[in-house]
Amino acid sequence: MKKTWLFSSFIFVLMLALFLGGCSSSPSSEEKATKDTLVFGRGGDSTSLDPITTTEGETFKVTENMFEKLLNYGEKDTTIHPGLATDWDVAKDGKSYTFYLREGVKFHDGTDFNAEAVKFNFDRWMNGDAEKFPYYGMFGGYKKDKGHVIKDIIVKGEHEVEFQLKRPQATFLKNIAMSPFGIASPAAVEKSGDSFRENPVGTGPFKFKEWKQNDRIVLEKNEEYWQKDKPKLNQIIFRSIPENSARLNALKTGEIDLMDGVNPSDLDGIKTDKALQLIERPSMNVGYIGLTVTRKPLDNKLVRQALNYAVDKESIIKSFYGGL
Repeated sequence: MKKTWLFSSFIFVLMLALFLGGCSSSPSSEEKATKDTLVFGRGGDSTSLDPITTTEGETFKVTENMFEKLLNYGEKDTTIHPGLATDWDVAKDGKSYTFYLREGVKFHDGTDFNAEAVKFNFDRWMNGDAEKFPYYGMFGGYKKDKGHVIKDIIVKGEHEVEFQLKRPQATFLKNIAMSPFGIASPAAVEKSGDSFRENPVGTGPFKFKEWKQNDRIVLEKNEEYWQKDKPKLNQIIFRSIPENSARLNALKTGEIDLMDGVNPSDLDGIKTDKALQLIERPSMNVGYIGLTVTRKPLDNKLVRQALNYAVDKESIIKSFYGGL
């Protein structure tokens, strides 16, 4: 059976959280030993490889393998677990967080991960603007904005950094575990400038090799990764195949090993195909229609309620999402 695992947690994902893995009928031990590349078929290309510059899932599917955050979510939930920070303390008033950083970690360019690197990244994000970074939505705006929650970031040692907040923020730890807040190499950011989105450098298990836009992104094993015996693969190739049916055909012919974005109408045939493995998991995506409530007639709550009642949600779920 071909490998069907790939990602750490990522927040912005497809509404229909279904994955397909291709299976050989009875893989030999030799086949298992020689399989060192995973080809993943997806519906579109990334818009950037700098995770802080976007909010779309196609980017995070790739960047989660190159960049690591201070904290991670659980494999199946949003509980908080160590990442580049091994431990942390929270002040009683909820206005100070001290993180103790993992030692011996290097960025893909050979530079050291440390408290200065953490401060550099947050300073970069805090001093950004809405055209560059989606940072503002998680921390109440940028540093110049009145609502910004972070007062200061203090380097207390090589592997200790303190975040001082203007006021308590209940979601602070969960926010910094989100995919956009992958820690980048300061040296690489300063070297590449705006082109860092095409030349990503993190601390993760895979490092960037190639990006042929609208075709493929290739990542290769980080031989210096801090976790022993990881990653298991030598290479990941992300293939852009926009049409769901074409992606399914590519899986059946062995062109790719794994795919997401499954047509509900194809599910019955997939379930009876012994060469395919269907993987389901809870979605973490929220789909919504935003209404402008400052103009007529949508300034009237009763009109908005009427529109809400008029949408037959169950029929949409049954007909478009196949009951999923």
